[in-house]
Formats: sequence, structure tokens, C-alpha cells
Amino acid sequence: MNTSIINILPDFVANQIAAGEVVNRPASAVKELLENAVDAGADKIELHIEDAGKTLVQVVDNGCGMKPEDARKCFLAHATSKLATADDLLSLTTMGFRGEALASIAAVAQVELQTRPQEDETGTLVVIEGGKILQEKPCACAPGTSIKVKNIYFNTPARRQFLKSDDVEYRYVEEEFNRVALVHPDIRFELYRNGRKIYFLEAGNFKKRIVALMGKSFDSRLVKVAEKIPDVEVTGYLCSPDYAVKGRGKQFLFVNRRFVKHPYLANAVEKAYQDLLPEGKNPVFFLHLSVDPHSIDVNIHPTKTEIRFKDEHLLYGLLLSACKHALGVSQIRDTLDFGSEQALPYQYKPQGYVPQAPSVKLQPGYNPFHTVAEKKDYRTAYGESFARMQESPAFRDTSDEPAKQLLLDCMEEVVADTRNNHGDTHNAGAEEKTSDTARIFQIFDRYIVTPLKSGLAFIDQEAASERIIYNDYARPQNDNVPSQNTLFPQTVELSSSHAQILNDVRDKLNTLGWAVEWVGANSFILNAFPAGIQEGRVQEILENLLDDYAANLMKTSSGMEENLALAMARQMSVKAGTTLSQEEMFYIVNRLFSETQSEISPSGRKTLWILSEKALSDMFSKR
Repeated sequence: MNTSIINILPDFVANQIAAGEVVNRPASAVKELLENAVDAGADKIELHIEDAGKTLVQVVDNGCGMKPEDARKCFLAHATSKLATADDLLSLTTMGFRGEALASIAAVAQVELQTRPQEDETGTLVVIEGGKILQEKPCACAPGTSIKVKNIYFNTPARRQFLKSDDVEYRYVEEEFNRVALVHPDIRFELYRNGRKIYFLEAGNFKKRIVALMGKSFDSRLVKVAEKIPDVEVTGYLCSPDYAVKGRGKQFLFVNRRFVKHPYLANAVEKAYQDLLPEGKNPVFFLHLSVDPHSIDVNIHPTKTEIRFKDEHLLYGLLLSACKHALGVSQIRDTLDFGSEQALPYQYKPQGYVPQAPSVKLQPGYNPFHTVAEKKDYRTAYGESFARMQESPAFRDTSDEPAKQLLLDCMEEVVADTRNNHGDTHNAGAEEKTSDTARIFQIFDRYIVTPLKSGLAFIDQEAASERIIYNDYARPQNDNVPSQNTLFPQTVELSSSHAQILNDVRDKLNTLGWAVEWVGANSFILNAFPAGIQEGRVQEILENLLDDYAANLMKTSSGMEENLALAMARQMSVKAGTTLSQEEMFYIVNRLFSETQSEISPSGRKTLWILSEKALSDMFSKR
């Protein structure tokens, strides 16, 4: 009687399991096939995508090609031409080496391979479905290799159901294409989506490739980095701090021409920008590390985006020094001042809004010859009573130090604000009541404080304005969104990625205060934009908006309208660090308290915190 409970899995089952790590979406197949084409020595690579890769992923290259025997063996598990012994793992110079990719892809898709070495007159055709070879014969084809991956996950429908929309899956495909194309500027790359040419990247240098992928506006934003020590060299480009972004999707770090994710080394670059970036923004960079292959280990994960170094601290110091030096040589560290007052980026007012006429408040009873003693009553009424509160044991011994300090700061602001607006309390003609707007004030250039019947409200101006703007743009009836015309039609040049997103959403965007026309390729004419945006920042905000929209697609399942409204709100919200006028603060407070879901921003941040009268009383009460 056989009592063993251990089963040896058939090869096709094992390959399907392995495919879960290597090929978790069509973009994974794109990455593996592009890297194989690079390893084959191609100087021209085409990528064809149908239905975001769900129907077809095809890579065509003019590399070395394969003999008939190799064309069949390449689909076997652990079959590779990149290494022969374990020692070869210590000196890898190729993108691929594990021998898992083609076997994993073939296990979950219908694959057609045509390949021909440069010196042969005929090529080889291999057709595989679900890991089984259906056809193998000679064929006529161009030198190099063409591999088609059709109907991915056709035999694992449950896996296919977990794929996202075509727009989202295509963003992942484009992300992988950009990573490979960026670090191989000496290779010509072409990308076609559903038969339409998206990218045509001529061979050139690294800077030319960055500009071709990211847009012409990057040409003036790039700061060159070049440092070298024994066995290590860092080259590439930083973006000037004025083009910082919220996410980290435009941070590209390559090691020996391999894209890697390494938060520790990325932190070295971010630290070089210390005190140069607005809060919540991250630098954009394109950096390449050339190191001794013996000093790294890339055999950590099947995706090969993780890497270990023998001496991370040395590389951290080199990156930090190189980036600081580059920013210093460009005089960026000395010339930029993010502490200067910025104009309010969002000034949206509902249709029919009439701004309040400016007025000058007079103090008829003011007498500059009053002595300090004559003003004693006012200070007693406010300042001295406040001082006694600070000296009380209950307040002094309170353990919640941050809350206590914030309360002190706010109450001091209230005292100062009230004093300035009341003037001399002895004069019968003095004002006896402060206006509502005078009772609202700002602290830390970030929070709006206003008294309520039940206590004090602390409002995060960025989160609150994001909620207000989002609700304005997300409402079904938003035909009256105010916009402003450009003085002259403005030509906007975008990257291919941004241009495609903009063409996808342009009709809807034009109902939200924009007036954008496509004039061909990656060029657009801008005739109007939402009211409140500074004209000099229109292209920057438009690019950031498109980035936000693409990121939202990959994170949520919301529709176009909701994602656009969220992207608009994030870009146009009043940023922390912006000094607000009384009218602007009053507008935000009134609008926030009249909105639905006013307690939380569409990004999930808390918009306000209320310090109740009872909480205040508890802070001053006895133990």
C-alpha cells in the first residue's frame, strides 16, 4: 500500500505556477520579451500591442536569431543561453538569465515564434499552446526574431478576470517599455497600440531618449550628473526642483543597464534635494550606476527588479555627493527659494459671485497719546486672564504637549486679532463686535482656524480646497465651470504618453474649463483653461494632471469623470505654505461647511479637526 502524500507535479502545472510570479499581467511578458531582444544584440526593436496585451503582445527584433534546435529548446524550463554554471551568476552582464520567462509565458498563452540567424537563408516557426508544441517547421522570415503572445491566460480564465481595464493594463505596458527604452538609447524602439504608432525612438544619446519619452519640456529641466570612483560610476540626469512631482513614478534608477527598485539609494538622491522641494513633492531623476558585476546580486526575485550590493553605504554616499555637486554646479541650490510667497493657485468662485468691496476700518476713538496704563483694562480682559490660564497646574501638567502648544498659539492669535480690531475699549464709539472674517486666521501657512459655537475648528487648507474643487468638477451639472481664455493660442508639446492620455480624455476635459485642440503628433493648441490657474504654469499643471489621472486609473476602478475630477482637485488645491487673505480663508471655510462629505478629502485626508469647548474645559480643569 502506497502511503505517500507527496506528488510530483507535471511540467505544465509547474510552469503555470511559475508563471504566476514571472507573468502576472501582459506588461510582465512585454518586459521579458524586450529584454530578450536586447540580449540578442538587436539595434531595432518593435513592440505591437492589441487590447493592452490581452489579445496580442508581439516583439520583433533584428538580433542574432536562433537555430531550429534552440528555437524549440528555448521554451523549456530553465533553458537559457545566458549562463552555464553557478559561477556565471556572479558576473552577469545580460538582462535575462533564469531561463523561466518563455516557459512561463508559453504555459499560459498561445505563442508563435519565427526566428532566423543572420547567416541562414530560412528560419524556423514554432507554435506552442498551453506549454505544448503544436507545430515546428522551416519558414521564410526576416533575420532576427518575431514572437507573438496571443490570448494570455486563455487556459486560466480566473487569472484573466483579475486583469484591469485596457487603459490601466496599457499604462503598465508603457511603463515597462519606457524602462527598457530609456536605458538603451543606442537601440531604435517603436511601439504600436492597436495598429497606431505611439513611439518612434531613433537611436541617440541618453538625454535625447529622455526628451523623446518625457516631452520637449524636459530639455531645459535636465541637470547632468557624472561622477566616478574606482569600480563605480554614476551618470545621468536630475530634473530641476521646479518640476518636482507628488509620486515617485518618474524616478528611474538603473544598475548595469537594469531598472531596479531600491528605496535606500533613491533616498540618497532625494536627500540631495533637501530644502529645495515643496512639502509632499519628490524629485524626478534618470540615473545609471555602473558597478562591478561581482559586487551585486540580482538573483533575488524572478522580476529581477530587486538587487543587493556588497557596499550599499558607499553607493549611497556617492549618489548623494554626485547629485549635490550637480545641483550646486547648476547653481540651483543657491538660487531657488521655495520660502517666498506663492500666488494662490485656485481662485474658483461660483457663477454670479461678486467679490466684497475693499474697505478701511477706522477707529474713531483712537488716541496715540493714551498711556500704557489707560490700555490696561483691555490687556486685563484678554492677556492677563490668558496668562493665568497658562500658569494653572491643570494646564501646566497636561501631558498632551502638541495639543497644548497648538492651543496656546491659536489663543495668542485670537487675542492679537481681537485687539487689533477692537482698538480702544474705553471709547464709546469703538466697535463692539468683530466681523466674521476677522475671527478667521491662518497658522503655519497651512491651517485655517475659526471659532464655532462648540469650540475651535482647525481646517487643513489643502485637503479642504481639494474637497471643494472635487465636488465642483464631479457634479453632473458642471457646464458652468468658469474658464479663462489665453491671450494668444498656446502650443503645448507633450510626451507620447501624455499626448495619448490627453486624446483619450480631451472631450471630457473640455467640459471642465479647458479648451484643447489636437493638431497632430504630440502637439496641442490651448485656447482656454480653468479660472484661477496661472497662465505660466498651464503646461506644468496639465502634465501633472495627466500623470495624476493615469495613476488614479491604476489604483482605482472609478470612471473617467471621477478620476478627472480628482486629478483636477489635486492639482488646483491650495497647497500648504500658501499665505491666504481673509477673504480667501472665509471663502474656503464657508464652502467647506456647505459641502457633502466635508470631513474628508477625496484623497482620504481629514479636512478638519474640532477642539470642543468641553475638551478645552478639560484641559484647564483640576485633576
